[in-house]
Amino acid sequence: MSFLAITICRRATDGLYQKSAMRERNRSGMGRTSSGTFDANVTSAYSSSGRAEAFAADVSEYPRRTRADDLQNYDNSFQRTWSSGRDQWRSSYSNHQRSRSFGQGRGTEAGYGFFVVFSFFAFFLSLWMLLGLYGNQEVEMGVFYSRVMHANSFFVKEIKVQNVRDKGPVAYSFSTRPELAPPVSDKRTQDILIDRRNHQRHIYWLNKGSHLEISCTLKDSESGTDSLIVAVVKGEDGFQEWKVDPANPDLALRWTRIRDKGSLSLTVKEDDDYSIVFGNLNNRKMTLSINLEFRHVLHSGKNADLQCSPQTDTCKFPVALGKSTYILLKSPVAIQHGVDVWKIKILYVPRWITYIFLWGLVAAGLLSTKASQLRQTRSQAPTTQEHAPLFTDDAAQHPGSSTAVPVDPFMQADDANDERANQSEHRLCTICLDAPKDSFFDPCGHRCTCYSCGMKIQGGNSNRCPMCRQTIRTVRRIYDA
Repeated sequence: MSFLAITICRRATDGLYQKSAMRERNRSGMGRTSSGTFDANVTSAYSSSGRAEAFAADVSEYPRRTRADDLQNYDNSFQRTWSSGRDQWRSSYSNHQRSRSFGQGRGTEAGYGFFVVFSFFAFFLSLWMLLGLYGNQEVEMGVFYSRVMHANSFFVKEIKVQNVRDKGPVAYSFSTRPELAPPVSDKRTQDILIDRRNHQRHIYWLNKGSHLEISCTLKDSESGTDSLIVAVVKGEDGFQEWKVDPANPDLALRWTRIRDKGSLSLTVKEDDDYSIVFGNLNNRKMTLSINLEFRHVLHSGKNADLQCSPQTDTCKFPVALGKSTYILLKSPVAIQHGVDVWKIKILYVPRWITYIFLWGLVAAGLLSTKASQLRQTRSQAPTTQEHAPLFTDDAAQHPGSSTAVPVDPFMQADDANDERANQSEHRLCTICLDAPKDSFFDPCGHRCTCYSCGMKIQGGNSNRCPMCRQTIRTVRRIYDA
């Protein structure tokens, strides 16, 4: 009796489907139009290449009623789609976490590398300060020597001046740069003999504003082809460059070639050692008469804070932290007892607290960066843990009972009531959606229907589980539903 009622309901439903489809086509005008032509939106049975293509064998004019096979196919398709989406999301999220961790790791490594480079730079800078710029110096002083020296108070604590030989030099200490004294003139004339393919060098310390005039006369020239080179170069580096190629005028501040007579002049623009060099490129000795005229710009020793003559003891000049200290070294303006060159030694006492602070800062930076790198390494482990899936397990197992959407963890607290409602729907029979799932199929064990619907499926023509399509041997009831 119940089977007959089910058959009558199915046939009535088929008739309603057919009538509804006919009315829908006549009312919507989506198929053929009244004039017998196809609507523009209707796709032709021919492909774009012009070949005729037949429809599939199961295509019908009427809509096909959903069967249990369709439910199973839909369920399998949804399972594959959901699994693929979940795997893709997990893979992309893991890649994002790895790339984020890798980026943070690279940033930490870059910071550590920066501090390593900075530590080497600070180390070599300290060596250059201690042994180079503020290392011990020996200075040779000629007449009219007037040189101002200045040291950085953050790196130098004290300046010592020692006399190496002969008396005469005087050292002064100023808190401001010493003033200039009126210019002093000096003239020197002498004859010099230069060996073949050799040179002679005369060094003078000249301050800014000093002026130099040189006049030369070549003696005992046997042929008109003999010549000498006279040049003025700045500093030791300039002299070494000139010595490599003395015939190059570009390597000297002033340069001339003398065949009989010649002269040159120079106005000094910067305090430094200046060398007057005479080069003989001939294959025989040459004699040269030179006339030098100087106008020296010297510094005055007036208003000095400290004055010391390093005759018998070492002169000590303290350098106050954060304040400027200038040391003026002066030599006599005339030859004394046949001495025209004096030699002194300058020693810089380093301010060790500055170097200790600098090295401590570098060490702290290295330790901090290394500690951050270790913390980053330890924190990478939790980032690879598996996170919650995009879809719930119940939605994956029973796609027909609810709409499968991504689960936002931040909306769970706000939608607690909706979750409880959805969970109650998941417990209902997938056939009638009314009674709870209080039965399961033997032998497959699927629990998806109520006991009544399960018995109807077992007694029907298919007698197969709607989930796995396995033959149902019996339906067993569950009393905890």
